[in-house]
Amino acid sequence: MKDFLSLASSWCEAALRPGVPLQAPLKFLRRQWGMYLPAGFCLVLVISAVHPAWAQETESVGDAARAFRARRAAQANQDTANRTQSPVSAETLVAWQIAGMAVPDLLNEVQTRGISFTADDAHLNSLKDAHAAPELLAALPNVPSHSGAGSSQVPPALTSAAQAFAAKDYASARHALEGLIVQHSQDASLYAALGNLHYMARDFASAKTAFLRSAELDPGFAYAHVRLAQIYYRLEQGSQVADEAKQALRLQPANAEAHNYLALSATMQMQDSGGAAAGGNKVEDLSDLGSGSNAEAKDLNNQAIALAQQNDWAKAEAAYKRAIELDPNVAMYYYNLGNLYTKWQHPQQALAALNKAKALAPRNMAVRQNLGYTMCQFNLFSDAVTEFREMLDMDPHWNMARPCLIKALDSLGRKTEADQVEMDYKLYKSSDDSGDTEDGDNNEDDQRREVVKKTLMD
Repeated sequence: MKDFLSLASSWCEAALRPGVPLQAPLKFLRRQWGMYLPAGFCLVLVISAVHPAWAQETESVGDAARAFRARRAAQANQDTANRTQSPVSAETLVAWQIAGMAVPDLLNEVQTRGISFTADDAHLNSLKDAHAAPELLAALPNVPSHSGAGSSQVPPALTSAAQAFAAKDYASARHALEGLIVQHSQDASLYAALGNLHYMARDFASAKTAFLRSAELDPGFAYAHVRLAQIYYRLEQGSQVADEAKQALRLQPANAEAHNYLALSATMQMQDSGGAAAGGNKVEDLSDLGSGSNAEAKDLNNQAIALAQQNDWAKAEAAYKRAIELDPNVAMYYYNLGNLYTKWQHPQQALAALNKAKALAPRNMAVRQNLGYTMCQFNLFSDAVTEFREMLDMDPHWNMARPCLIKALDSLGRKTEADQVEMDYKLYKSSDDSGDTEDGDNNEDDQRREVVKKTLMD
């Protein structure tokens, strides 16, 4: 091949050099087309020579792309493996309680992950000293124990912080935690606890910093992302609310609070863009609920929100009910009370409160979304289908209604309808209310049904 190319190159030079004798046909062609034919012939020879290298280069690019996809898949598998959390230590349990985690969430974590200590009298008494919830103490002896998997001692400073937190002395609790963090700067649970104390003091900027650090240290800690969604909601930053809610849902697809904040973020972004949801038709956003004109009722509503954040649900319930007595036509109070009951696992009360909010604000998408979600969560699938169908009639672009609707239809055995809703979901998913990432492979769409089926499972 090299000899041939060398000969062809010499011929090309001769053909293009003036004064060199050529055969008669070539002289004629040169008079007609000048230098174009020899040049074209040379180009053909060059392409022929480089084609194997070109093909090899293209093949190399394809190999590189395949290797990249393989590396990304391996990384995804590694990320999944990394999310397999270690057993929960006694120290972490106390820190999570200060962080504001609800008792059902704490129970779910220890039942899923196990504990790193033996639930004997010594450990249970140390947790009791730190004001651990009685339901948690009762459950721990039946939780798988992996003693030796990590530290099982509750530091005295953390016990002091927990006692101060229980006494609502948040400044003392914060001071104790800040000293601990100096010694244990890589402990995500301590930063979450500190974040909640900042939140209770209404220092949302410091709370955000602490929860961001917690999420950075433990990327699989869904609770940190839920709290960040809550903070961004208080800061009225709708897109960040959505981002954090979606991240929490990637980690825990059935997380009720994350679903709630995802719905709230949509209404916030609608408000920022000028009001109603995409598609219009006079649907309302959360701002349309209003807070009434009674100052005492407003204060009670705010107190109830703070009490609920401390998991003092009975007092929060009483505050919401008193606010409703003072101003009975405010949908927001029923909406908040319904969400409290949903978190408290009181389905009948939750549905009654949310239905009252719906009666006062029938075109409010946040109210309708949470009502439908609550129906689905408590297996009232026929009612959920009716609710979500009505929502989508009001606004076909309200895509976050569709995952719950698919779940409800699947549960009722209405597969054809569920398949059609799934097609609609993909059609409208440009708004990406699902919480899925946008940079995945195409096969992620094929797996969406399985994700949806896992959503809202008890």
